Amino acid sequence: MVAVVGGGNVAMDCARTIKKLGAKEVKVIYRRAREQMPAEDKEVEDAIKEGIEFLFQNNIVKILGKNQVEKIELIKTKLVQKENDTRLVPVNIEGSNYEIDADYVIMALGSKVEDYVKDLGLETNKWGNIIVNENYQTSNPKIYAGGDLAGVKATVAWAAYSGREAAKNIIKKLL
Repeated sequence: MVAVVGGGNVAMDCARTIKKLGAKEVKVIYRRAREQMPAEDKEVEDAIKEGIEFLFQNNIVKILGKNQVEKIELIKTKLVQKENDTRLVPVNIEGSNYEIDADYVIMALGSKVEDYVKDLGLETNKWGNIIVNENYQTSNPKIYAGGDLAGVKATVAWAAYSGREAAKNIIKKLL
């Protein structure tokens, strides 16, 4: 199973591409409700029709496995209105942790690189971007990266291309 973490159009592109390239099971993990998802409604509807499962109001806690990804620990979230925030904020529900089986995890997040990779021990360049090889593998061959995360050209088209190429290389490893 391939888990895609995120809720934007990049997450939808990753999930749908991986599914079309032959992954048997793809799940999108998003910490908010569907109504708050920044991806276009049509993209989400098409992904559902293609057999992609969505785990709304779930947050990733950690990736488990000795030498490779084996499971993901998730925690359920509730949406609360915080003072001075216009958008509902996801808050982890204590004690709601659970695990799901996974072979690969794709972090398709539109945030700053350091927010997500600081504890992964991956090699970065002087700008803080993750270094990848020609197959979009990081210094940990089980972790792939593309788009802004890997410091490739900062355009949507290039991010989509590198994400698709990373997905193709993941599929090659799965087959």
